[in-house]
Amino acid sequence: MGVKLGAYIKNERRDKKISAKTLSVKTGISKSYIDYIESGAREPQVDMLAKIAVVLDVPLEAMVDIQKKEQMLSAITKLSVSDVEAGDDEIRAVARTADNSHSIDAEALAKTKEAFRMAGDDSRIADFLENPNLKAIVKAGATLSDEDLEKLRKVMESLYPDAFSK
Repeated sequence: MGVKLGAYIKNERRDKKISAKTLSVKTGISKSYIDYIESGAREPQVDMLAKIAVVLDVPLEAMVDIQKKEQMLSAITKLSVSDVEAGDDEIRAVARTADNSHSIDAEALAKTKEAFRMAGDDSRIADFLENPNLKAIVKAGATLSDEDLEKLRKVMESLYPDAFSK
């Protein structure tokens, strides 16, 4: 679950010479739950992370980033190549989720993994688009200010009103 997050919290707590009991008292989180978090057995909600961040004087964003990355990696590992399907004249590897509920081809699995790895980089998302015009628009959009994006949205909305309707 949250092994890296737990290790991060434990290291920060030890570096600051704060006992688990003291962290528990100051955050209002039971010591046993602190132990579960630090061991990676439990993933805390953001409100708990915020309390821990205040006591340890660390940025909440750092802990949330660690947690998000771990969750994404967990999702990736649940996807595994488990079958090989034979069709007409080709053999195609098929990836399935752990519970075999969905089936996607190996290329889609590779793109999914890459997208998860690059999730924080908006400009890289454009690399996964096939249409070169759309790819250029998305890349440009990743670097525009909010004000410029709003202007672009208004232009696009005037050209394609159905695409922006709720």
